[in-house]
Amino acid sequence: MESKKHVLFVIDSLNSGGAEKSLVTALNLLNQNKYTIDLLTFKRGGLYENLVPEYVNRIDPSGYPYYVNGNRNFNSKQKFLFTILRILASISLRLLKVVKILFPKLKIHPAQVNWYITRIGFSNAKKKYDSAIAYSQGLPTYFVSSKVEASTKGCWINTNYHLARYAPSFDYKYYKNFDKIVCVSKIAKEVYIEIFSEFKDRTTTIYDILSSQMINKMAEEDVSNNYNFDGIKILTIGRLVALKGYEIAIKAASLLKDRGINFKWYVIGEGGLEEELKQLAIKMQVATHFEFLGTYPNPYPFMKNCNIYCQTSRFEGFGLAVAEARILGKPIVTTNFDIIYDQLVDGHNGLISDMNAISVANNIERLLKDVALKDRLVANLKKEEISNESEILKIEAILDS
Repeated sequence: MESKKHVLFVIDSLNSGGAEKSLVTALNLLNQNKYTIDLLTFKRGGLYENLVPEYVNRIDPSGYPYYVNGNRNFNSKQKFLFTILRILASISLRLLKVVKILFPKLKIHPAQVNWYITRIGFSNAKKKYDSAIAYSQGLPTYFVSSKVEASTKGCWINTNYHLARYAPSFDYKYYKNFDKIVCVSKIAKEVYIEIFSEFKDRTTTIYDILSSQMINKMAEEDVSNNYNFDGIKILTIGRLVALKGYEIAIKAASLLKDRGINFKWYVIGEGGLEEELKQLAIKMQVATHFEFLGTYPNPYPFMKNCNIYCQTSRFEGFGLAVAEARILGKPIVTTNFDIIYDQLVDGHNGLISDMNAISVANNIERLLKDVALKDRLVANLKKEEISNESEILKIEAILDS
């Protein structure tokens, strides 16, 4: 009997996010008879922690990230080094915010600054792998590239690399060490190879895995206690960060309120902008119309029972939540971030708005008033084959190469 391959997956954490959800789905679909799977996260805990299958071995990074997570079992010299690195990283990241205000076109990402300063504190992986996968750009990519020994290495690009504003000159030396570079959409791939044309032949597309059977089953859970508004329910799912464009949603909510529409806009997600967004909702006088629900490992019952799913992002790597709304046959309104055209045709299976609150509000109102349009969009969604569990075979092909 052929021995199992030893594979490693690395990601920042299992907190809320499309990459995290996609990885957990993939781990549950991989053939456990073919692989011994290790999963390394730089931080334990998170929304999807309990969804990791039992046959996956959880391992912790040693060195600096272990120290940052509160573990102090180090000698005095190590503690001193890690403390200095942590202080330097904190100062540098604060300075970067100021520099970006002064020079808004500057291309440098916080993950690059953080890695440049702290990389000497990261220990190498303790064993050699047949395959090692960095399931996100940034820290996982830098770590797998330089701190893991493996026969085959792969990395995932879950974003629009250009819009994420990474410095290509910094990343080049890390990406050149990968045998396969995976983008989660065709547009993400086009953007990446435009910047790194040298890596064109090793760059491919593997979409985030969606299981319609699993999503429909999970959507049956009862969430009526937290979701019992009698009017129009609008839902958005995503981290509370700038790229998700929540201020567009809040301003659109204000316009809908002024037009006399009886609605409540629900948000599932967490992030650093939560308090700022809540203050904006108060300022726009829609605090009672715009409700932050926090995070849920199973958001599908909320999605199933909403009237409209709305995504006001500035950019996405793929738009996983939109794809999930398509599976559940929900009327969809989005902004015109570039990758959305991989999923929606305006007026056919969703409505694509300009990147502003007026356009979003107009399309939501249009759906509410034009029942025939709404029914046509939903009918077209139900004809689509959106589930793509076969993408796991492409991941296995990388692991087997």
